[in-house]
Amino acid sequence: MIRIHHVGYVVRDLVRYAMSLPGLTFEKEVIDPVQNARLALYTVGDASRVELIQPLDESAFTWAHLDRSGEGLHHICYEGIGADAIDDYLRQNRLMRVRGPVHATLFGRDVLFAVTRQRAIVEFIL
Repeated sequence: MIRIHHVGYVVRDLVRYAMSLPGLTFEKEVIDPVQNARLALYTVGDASRVELIQPLDESAFTWAHLDRSGEGLHHICYEGIGADAIDDYLRQNRLMRVRGPVHATLFGRDVLFAVTRQRAIVEFIL
């Protein structure tokens, strides 16, 4: 069953941005060498999660997004679709794969990024 795992925000400073969002409880923080970013995961209430992504330099996947659009919502992430079913799911929902699978240090699992026809970024934890 597919479900929302988290929403991701690209930010300039993890701590400052986290302090601006009410109700966050810190879960963990890592430096992800694949994404070249500092990442933090927070819980909100019983089950919701927020990921904050601070690109470390221009080689980070999210640098251009931060530069172009500024801080804010970057993606929504789903889980519940296995690696064996993801290609069919992308095709059926007319999503275009843009990156992955790649290992996500924050989650200890592989993830895949896709975009919708409206150019919204969607992440899948595999």
